[in-house]
Amino acid sequence: MRSLSQLSILTDDDLARVHDASVRVLEEAGMIFQSQKALDLLAKHGAKVTGKTAYIPRTLIEKSLSKCPKTFTWRALDESKSVQVGSGLYAQAGGGSVYIQDMDNGRRPGKLADFINIQKLYQTSDVIDIAGFSPVDPSDLDAKDKHLYMQYEILKNCDKPVHGHVCGGLQAGQMLDMIEIAFGEDNLMQKHHVMGLSINSISPLGFGEDQIDTLFEYASRNQIIIAAPMAIGGASAPLSHVGMTVLVNAEILAIIVLTQLINPGNPIFMAPSSSFADMRTGAYSSGIPDGMLHLVSHIQLCRDFYKLPTRVLCGSCDSKEVDAQAGYETMQNIMTCVFAGAGLIAHVSGVLEGIMTISYEKMIIDEELVRRAKYMATRSIDVSDEALSVDVIKEVGSGGTFLTHQSVYDNCRGYLFTPGVSDWLNHAEWQREGSLDVVARANKMFKERLAAAPESLLDSAVQADLQAYIEKHKA
Repeated sequence: MRSLSQLSILTDDDLARVHDASVRVLEEAGMIFQSQKALDLLAKHGAKVTGKTAYIPRTLIEKSLSKCPKTFTWRALDESKSVQVGSGLYAQAGGGSVYIQDMDNGRRPGKLADFINIQKLYQTSDVIDIAGFSPVDPSDLDAKDKHLYMQYEILKNCDKPVHGHVCGGLQAGQMLDMIEIAFGEDNLMQKHHVMGLSINSISPLGFGEDQIDTLFEYASRNQIIIAAPMAIGGASAPLSHVGMTVLVNAEILAIIVLTQLINPGNPIFMAPSSSFADMRTGAYSSGIPDGMLHLVSHIQLCRDFYKLPTRVLCGSCDSKEVDAQAGYETMQNIMTCVFAGAGLIAHVSGVLEGIMTISYEKMIIDEELVRRAKYMATRSIDVSDEALSVDVIKEVGSGGTFLTHQSVYDNCRGYLFTPGVSDWLNHAEWQREGSLDVVARANKMFKERLAAAPESLLDSAVQADLQAYIEKHKA
């Protein structure tokens, strides 16, 4: 059997040099931590602290790396949907969008109803493995309480592994409390990893208070940390591809150190999520090919040097509409990261204009993009003597057809890729079906899935307990 080889840019020597350069950055330039408890903890374990800057020694970095698990289980409410991190390829929902968009109503601020719809689409997706997150910001909720209602709707509408979102330590703790209520198991978090969170540094070499407080809350409760700097090459990171890899890696290593000091052995992803600026305007670009060249080098660093779980942001694009640009930029990003060997691909569901907007139709289309990339990356090609098909070719002979040969009958079902939203009909059949383009077909499909979705996946008693918790803790 043969499979596609993984992409590589750097040599083994290059990877060692990038690691060494990242360590030197933390030792010599240091990193700012806007948290006294983080600074005190780092100082206690050998870091030199001057003001808000911690200079982290090589020995502490290497000791922390040695404590990171290479594999772990991200458990779901439906245990059959749990994810074995470090083994296989998984897809994660998007987060951070402000606007929602569809072909019927155009682009508009997201509301709670949209947030609920998206969670239902995640639940019915055969591609999305990790749900939750903040795919769109519910503008109709009070900022002080929205995390409670968002978590309630995640747990009510989806039983896959849950990704949270940063909202400060107190709010993060409340979201973790709610998932404990939903599971209803004693000592749940001591025994299981049920919720993950993306922790973003402030590039270059900064770490904000809310992010640190949230990290403390998750790590102290044995939950998954996704170390995800979002640097912009040419603006908040060097313009050099490998230079940005060094900076981003240094920030990831700093997050790893703090996480392992809080809870040795805590599960963690190395999660490079950076891209470059458009040098004509200085604006962030998520569709630029250079971002993928950087990510390949960083995936390779995680894959071959650290051998730790890797998560990358790779489903975004710069297009404002679900058009050809959205398609080729998204496929460029997904295909590159999948072929490079990323373990978890993120923001791969409906994202437009550099994460500002999520499109219902693009969610459906992106599922097929991910499905195609996974298929190509994992499909094994049989190269046995039988697979060479010499006898079959001889039997069919010159001018014959393989379509009616028994070997095709025996293997035609499930042997080749089957499309979802794509149309493979001939032109006359396509016209009889209504001459719908891919966006119109996706519009029809997402509406059908929402119409069939249940009102709730939770037991009524659990649902009541969660509602009582919200009433007790809302501002």
